Amino acid sequence: MINPVTVLFAAEAAEKEGIAVLGIDPKAIVLQAGTFLLLFLLLKKFALRGIVDTLEKRRKTIDKGVALGIEMQSAKEKFDEELKGMQHKAREEANKILTGAQAEASQIIKDGEANAAKKVDQMLKDANARIEREMQTARKELRGEMLALVSEATEVIIDEKVDAKKDASLIERALARVRA
Repeated sequence: MINPVTVLFAAEAAEKEGIAVLGIDPKAIVLQAGTFLLLFLLLKKFALRGIVDTLEKRRKTIDKGVALGIEMQSAKEKFDEELKGMQHKAREEANKILTGAQAEASQIIKDGEANAAKKVDQMLKDANARIEREMQTARKELRGEMLALVSEATEVIIDEKVDAKKDASLIERALARVRA
């Protein structure tokens, strides 16, 4: 069987006149244009609609993403402002708490110092009273010992035994003279 396309090309090769001399074949151009038109119509009917729909979906998704990004940026800025306000408020509250705690600690220290001062004063008073009692006791003991020594010295000097009452009165008189 004879192929019509080969016949066409063979006939064309035999006659090269006009535009064919330049290497342009009008039949090939018409065939290529027809093939291109057929391919274009097939693509338009079956593939182009799907491609356009997919591109439209992508565009909408991108637009939605951009809008969400802008919304998120404004929400972030708003959140940052609220966060700064909350941090400022928290700092103020912390400062108030610290000031209150410092005042309370200062008061506790003052109370402790006052209580300690009272206890020290009481201890000093107790110590002074005890010292005074011990001094009185020591004086009485010393006085008794002194009276006994003076009595013995008097006995030695007088060579006679004097009774305790007489000794005490003699010693008292002698001490009174010495003090005056």
